[in-house]
Amino acid sequence: MNSTTLRMAPGQFFGSVRLTRSTASIDISHRIAEGVPEGVVTHTHQDAHFILVTGGDYVSAAGRSLAAGETVLVYNPPGTTHRDHFEYGSGSFFAVSMRPDAAAAALSELSAPDGPLYLKASYQQGLAMRIAAACALEAESLSLETLCLELLGSLDHRPQRERSAPPGWLHAALELLYDRYSEDLTVAQIAAAVGVHRVYLARTFRRHFGCTPGEFARFRRLERSLALLLDKRSSLAEVALRSGFADQSHFSKAFARCLGLSPGEYRSSVGRNGGALSRLQIDKTVPPGWRKFAAWAASARTGPRWSR
Repeated sequence: MNSTTLRMAPGQFFGSVRLTRSTASIDISHRIAEGVPEGVVTHTHQDAHFILVTGGDYVSAAGRSLAAGETVLVYNPPGTTHRDHFEYGSGSFFAVSMRPDAAAAALSELSAPDGPLYLKASYQQGLAMRIAAACALEAESLSLETLCLELLGSLDHRPQRERSAPPGWLHAALELLYDRYSEDLTVAQIAAAVGVHRVYLARTFRRHFGCTPGEFARFRRLERSLALLLDKRSSLAEVALRSGFADQSHFSKAFARCLGLSPGEYRSSVGRNGGALSRLQIDKTVPPGWRKFAAWAASARTGPRWSR
């Protein structure tokens, strides 16, 4: 790297920002690239990051351009020097950047590539698209962090020995989420509490429960809200806060996305028929999301809390 190479700070990229989300360990942004390709000069990134192209013809140091129609997902390790750009100047992309300390801790446990790489596996691209969607839907920080760690963990070259039965620490993680669902926990806090690496936690949690820790915590908040909605003396704002949501807006959006009706509609339904709550949990006509959440709850209740 010569003295004139531009050094990019963590989370810094070319292009105007259209959407951004940040947590304690990651920065995610959707950006629009405009102008001539020559406007992008050679530069060095301090952070490990992923680029998910959502429009335009992308030129990357990872190798030859992919065929038209292929999903372009690129990993760049810390210290990457390149001049990645859009061939005709215009395009759009999601940038998923890990803070240096968080990336260093995660990468220390992985055998990850030391140069730019196209990620072509469908599950890697699926994770990147889920991160983009979660960012757009204002998902909780825990879900975003876990998805990013899963994507980072997918870079590991070493074969993984996966146990068929859930390890004991996973039950401890579930109990922690079950008890402290209303707190703004981080992956690092959960991993430290149960004594495992954060990437291993993210990967193992999904393997055995089909969701992220953040999605399970959201289910617990929704489960709590269903009970609180039975008391019509509580406002929806009060129910939201007591269930662990940041505010009524986030609560209402999550409730409607997962259950297919608003909190107010649900409360009215319960008022007309007291059995609505139990029917909602078992009726095959309810939204698929709720059946999945119910399955996660059943899995959690096989842990030591309920076997003692």
